[in-house]
Amino acid sequence: MIAFKNQTTTGIKASLLLASIIGCTTAVAQDTRHPQAMGLPAVKFERPNPDSLQLTLDNGLVAYVAEDHRAPLVTLKAYIGVGAGHGAAGDAAALAAAFRRGPQAMSAKEFNATLNAMHGEFSVSQDHEVTEIFLDVTADNSDKALKLMGQLLSEPSFEGTETGPQQRSSSASIDYNYSLVNAVAVFEEQLFAGHAFTRDATAEQALAANQGARALHARYVVGENVTLAVAGDFKRSAAVNDIRRALKPLSTDPAPAPESFPALAPAKQRELMLSQADRIQGWIVIGHELPIVPEDDEAALAVMDYILGAYHLDSRLYRSSRELRGLTNDNSSFLKPGVRGPGSYSFRTYGRPEVVRLLVDITFRELNAIRDTLPTKAELFVAKGALVDGIYADSYATGVEATQAYAREWLTLGSHARSESFPRRVAAVTAEAVRDAAQKYIHPERMIVAVLGPLDKIEAAPAIESEPQLSTWNNASPR
Repeated sequence: MIAFKNQTTTGIKASLLLASIIGCTTAVAQDTRHPQAMGLPAVKFERPNPDSLQLTLDNGLVAYVAEDHRAPLVTLKAYIGVGAGHGAAGDAAALAAAFRRGPQAMSAKEFNATLNAMHGEFSVSQDHEVTEIFLDVTADNSDKALKLMGQLLSEPSFEGTETGPQQRSSSASIDYNYSLVNAVAVFEEQLFAGHAFTRDATAEQALAANQGARALHARYVVGENVTLAVAGDFKRSAAVNDIRRALKPLSTDPAPAPESFPALAPAKQRELMLSQADRIQGWIVIGHELPIVPEDDEAALAVMDYILGAYHLDSRLYRSSRELRGLTNDNSSFLKPGVRGPGSYSFRTYGRPEVVRLLVDITFRELNAIRDTLPTKAELFVAKGALVDGIYADSYATGVEATQAYAREWLTLGSHARSESFPRRVAAVTAEAVRDAAQKYIHPERMIVAVLGPLDKIEAAPAIESEPQLSTWNNASPR
């Protein structure tokens, strides 16, 4: 049995070590050697065995259950193999709304009162292929929370206009009405226009969506098509018994065959999408579709993405935009692969109107550079270490993270072999493989360029480095 206790994770340890090397001012002389020359011990992370956490119910539902004693909380997350691409337009959204309203046996008022009594945090999110239900409560409400999750999955409330508690998508410190959120929306609406993932329901479909949601529920919300992550401050044996009782009512019908979704046809040229917003900054999203990524390409693509702009760290995009020029707080890449349908690969940044055109230009320079040149040995070393000893290790460092990673992986792939082999595959990535991945998955000549902001100020700003007007990026060959 695995029990996660209050301990420093591998990634945090690495961060503390770097801080002690770089940022501490003490009476002791600093060690200014490169970390590679310090003889540091190798990181010895082993992710928890998924078999030790897995539980399969008689109805086919697979759960991952872990004791996690870091805090007096219990975290539940259900993953359902149904998303925006399933059913008729509007059906999946109506199903998500039914889950947000709570179980059919409760009124909206009773549902909210129940959550409040458990000090619960609740949300429902839905992407193109999967719907997720999240519930976090105090440990003394573990059995009640599992019972509530079972009721919600088995019989959500299809009637009513209330939407129930929703996942937060804004912050009091940032104006999300005209910001990167909207720029991303402009980009994705154009990228997925006409695709099953982003269909707009007609008036007739909207009226029928409630019935369509019921049909989706009957077909897709069955034991074999749901996985559950359960982690918290409990005895695993007790939690297993509670799970068996609470999730027993879920349908025993066989899961539908996995559905594949059409690929997005690659654009033939770049397209510029401009949106006026009377704000003090401009927001930029540049990118294109991402085909399904085979396992053979996954590691090299991850290494390339880390070097270029992933995770908001010391990437090429970050250095060229912020460290060298101070134009923005962030310029990062967002690799969003699909499982049985297309995903997206985008690059996002923002800045005052005077620097927007230069940020677009710099981003394209870096996209072309990583396609044309090999990464340095240092870049390769850092990316491999960060991906395996940091990001991968942290993905399984706690009971909450491990159970959720395994539950989603089982739902989408039906196995844990791909994630188990990831460290070995990353270790084998060469500089040439990184460049090949860039050439295969980055195509500057056919990207969507979405810019939202005060367009008149952006266009009237004097050039800083001879950067072109935004119109240059519309239907143009790459620079």
